[in-house]
Amino acid sequence: MPDFLLPDLGEGLTEAAAVMMDWWLRNRGDIDDYVDRDVERSCSSKNAYESESAARAQIAMQRAAGKLFAYRCRYCDLWHLTRREQ
Repeated sequence: MPDFLLPDLGEGLTEAAAVMMDWWLRNRGDIDDYVDRDVERSCSSKNAYESESAARAQIAMQRAAGKLFAYRCRYCDLWHLTRREQ
């Protein structure tokens, strides 16, 4: 898939994950504004990491242990950071 067709979902996102997200957005059932806002808030506006260890390494580099937490995204299946303890 050409890069210009891939959604821009942040650094660290692989082409396969971008393709998966694009497929999900095109093939979902009903358009749901709540889900769209949730995807924007919890996925597409954040940096994505390939693994939990990569996300935790980013936390360590920012010296934010205990302030940032890693979680697996239900939309792109990659890892993001949050301030909320999971």
